[in-house]
Amino acid sequence: MKKIIAVINQKGGVGKTTTSINFAAGLARQGHRVLLIDLDPQAHSTIGLGIEPGTYKLAIHDVLINKQKIGDTILKTTVQNLDLVPSHIRLDRAEQQLTPEMFKESRLNKALQNLDYDFIVIDCRPTLGTLTINALYASNFILVPCEMSRYSLDGFADLMETVEHVKNGEEIAKENFIRILLTKVDTRKSVTNEWILEQLEPYKNMLFNTKIRQNEALNQAHIAMEPIFTFKSNSSGAEDYTQLTHEFLQLCHQSETN
Repeated sequence: MKKIIAVINQKGGVGKTTTSINFAAGLARQGHRVLLIDLDPQAHSTIGLGIEPGTYKLAIHDVLINKQKIGDTILKTTVQNLDLVPSHIRLDRAEQQLTPEMFKESRLNKALQNLDYDFIVIDCRPTLGTLTINALYASNFILVPCEMSRYSLDGFADLMETVEHVKNGEEIAKENFIRILLTKVDTRKSVTNEWILEQLEPYKNMLFNTKIRQNEALNQAHIAMEPIFTFKSNSSGAEDYTQLTHEFLQLCHQSETN
């Protein structure tokens, strides 16, 4: 069964898009066929992979609203094995259009059924609206980037409640399909780091061992519209996302053998 990973946090600025791009690129570097779906109207994942809005005709909103075949929207990226379904600011209006529709939560799930990829990564917008619910409904793994800061856990309980509601009836322990990824970690801030880890104690079984360290190269890579592996392969950011990729693949292997 292919893995569909929703990258979600309703708090902005936590490294969600950075993680979506570099996690997807990391999986592709391991030889897996990967599709990244940009489900955020800001289209930051699209831009971060070097594709400017306006240079393509079809995007994810055409799939959700006009029931366009998702295969018609897929673009090749400069990363081998990594394709993209782009976003556009029109997706913001699409969320409003979906609100009164019947079975609106399953639109994305239906669109993904016949795609031939090993992994599909969905970069969600920082809200818990209809688009994010579509991603949750379609996914079988949820990755939650969490910044190491005082307010990083704001809304986290709401996210867990939403996941519980969408996944209601699935007899799978949450720690088997949800992982929290700590981002923007500054090892010099030991007091803050200890406090955050104390707050996360109830979720310790859902924490990735990998942590993404504060790294300026990650910001520069986004400006350069490249994954970190292309922009600066010897950076700590590239090292951390490589480690994340390996840890995730190990989790997948364990779940398949259990």
